Amino acid sequence: MIKKIAAITFIATLAVSSAFAQRRDFRKERAELAREEREERRRDRVEPLKLNYGSNIIRVSPFTAMDVGVGFGLSYEKLFGKDQMVGLVLPLHLMFGVNDGNFGTGYGYNSDATKAYGYFTPGLKIYPFGQRKVTYAVGPTLMFGYGGGKEWRYNYGISGPGYEEYVDVTKLRVGLLVSNYLNFNISESFNIGLEAGVGVRYLDRETISGSSFMQNGTYSQGINPTGNFSLTLGYRF
Repeated sequence: MIKKIAAITFIATLAVSSAFAQRRDFRKERAELAREEREERRRDRVEPLKLNYGSNIIRVSPFTAMDVGVGFGLSYEKLFGKDQMVGLVLPLHLMFGVNDGNFGTGYGYNSDATKAYGYFTPGLKIYPFGQRKVTYAVGPTLMFGYGGGKEWRYNYGISGPGYEEYVDVTKLRVGLLVSNYLNFNISESFNIGLEAGVGVRYLDRETISGSSFMQNGTYSQGINPTGNFSLTLGYRF
């Protein structure tokens, strides 16, 4: 009889221990599942803000405005680092001159739209908030511009009326700007951007040739303010 009671007690003890062990395992599994669910919800809140896209961007600018006129351009940007918070952008622009005055008035000079300029504006871009659906960047930009064409220039006469001449004018411009960039990532591959910068031209020279009355040569225009604005369409890979 005593042996039967001992056996029943042993079996009951094993059953109770097994039940408690299973309960502990069940609570552990539930806690692990809850932790994984919290982690997944956190990732869902954070990861959509980050773009896991390529680090290369080619952009076309159908409209660009600079200190010499308006035109269009093409640029390449390379993003560096895991978080892609630093980029190097290399834009090229073809600009066309616009009228600077009223021909025939005798005040200052007048030009027409036969002028063309090439601009190279490399820049360093800093993304303070990283890569998101809407990205903002800021950074320094160097500006190198060269070109020219025919312009009407007024040569004031010393003892009589002046002369208006159609002369060749070549311009060399070097400057430094602070540029701001705002990009809207429409998809993984395509984006639309706005770019604007302000700064100074610390080298601004004009070379005049082909004049019969004016003094041909190169003249410094001093230090002058400058700026640019671009609308861009980009492909990212």
